Amino acid sequence: MKVSPQADFTSKQNRRDKMSNSALSLNSEQSFWSDQQLVALKQIGLANAPKAELAVFLHYSQRTGLDPFARQIYMIERGGRFTIQASIDGLRIVAQRSGEYAGQSGPYWCGEDGTWTDVWLEKTPPTAAKVGVWRKGWTEPAWGVAKFDSYNSGSPIWKKMPDTMIAKCAEALALRKAFPNDLSGIYAAEEMEQADAPISAVKTTVELKPVVQQAQVDQTPELLTVLDIISKHKTIEELRESFNAYKTVLDLEFESPNNNALTTLRAEIMERRSVLEGTKTDD
Repeated sequence: MKVSPQADFTSKQNRRDKMSNSALSLNSEQSFWSDQQLVALKQIGLANAPKAELAVFLHYSQRTGLDPFARQIYMIERGGRFTIQASIDGLRIVAQRSGEYAGQSGPYWCGEDGTWTDVWLEKTPPTAAKVGVWRKGWTEPAWGVAKFDSYNSGSPIWKKMPDTMIAKCAEALALRKAFPNDLSGIYAAEEMEQADAPISAVKTTVELKPVVQQAQVDQTPELLTVLDIISKHKTIEELRESFNAYKTVLDLEFESPNNNALTTLRAEIMERRSVLEGTKTDD
C-alpha cells in the first residue's frame, strides 16, 4: 500500500516524539539526571542550578511522580535560592494518585465582613478564599484559608481573575494539609507569584535605617530584632506576612548572632519555613 508523503512525515514525527519522551522519562531507580535530561533542564531555565539542588529536584519529581518536562513540577531560582513549585493541576494529580483523595468543599470567598459565599460577584477582589480537601474516612476536611493581600502579586492575571487566583492558593494550602507526606515543601505557582512582584515601599513594624554601604548593615540592632521575630513564628502564614512586610530588606546581608556567618532575612525565613514544615529539626 502506498503511503502519502504527509502520512509518512506524520509517522516519522510521532516516532521521534516517542523516542524523545522516552529519553526524558524519569524512573524511580535513577540516582541522578541523565545527560539528555540535564540538557532539557538547561533549556527550561536550570542551566545554573548547582548539582545538589538538581538532586533535590529529582527527589521531588520521583516522589510526586510529576513530569518536570511537561511543567507539572519545576524549580525556580529566587535570590540564589531554589523553590520547588507545581501547577495546581500537578498538586491535584498527586492527591488523586494517593488513592485517599475524597474530593473538595468550596471554594468559598468572603469580603471584609467575613461572610462566606460560593460565588464571588463583587467588582472588587475578595478579602479571602477557603477550600476544604477531604480524605477517605475523614469526618471533616482540611481547610486552607488564603488572604488576598498575602498572595496578590498585582500582575494582570491577578487583576483580571482575583477570585480564581486566590482560590488556587487556598486549594494548594488545603492539599498540603491533607497530604503532607506527598506535598510538603511543594508550592503552587500562584502562591509564589507574589515573590516575583516588584519590590515596593512598605511600612514595617520595625523601622530600619537607610543603608548606603554594606558595612552599615552588619550587626544593626533593627535587623537582629526582625530576625528574632522570624525565629518565633509558629505558622507559615506568619512567615508570609513577614516576607511581605520586610520585602525592601530581604536580601541585605548581616552577621547572624548564632554562628557569626553572613545571612539575610530571606534565608532566615526559608530556614524557619523548613523547620515549621518538618523538613528540618529546630535546634
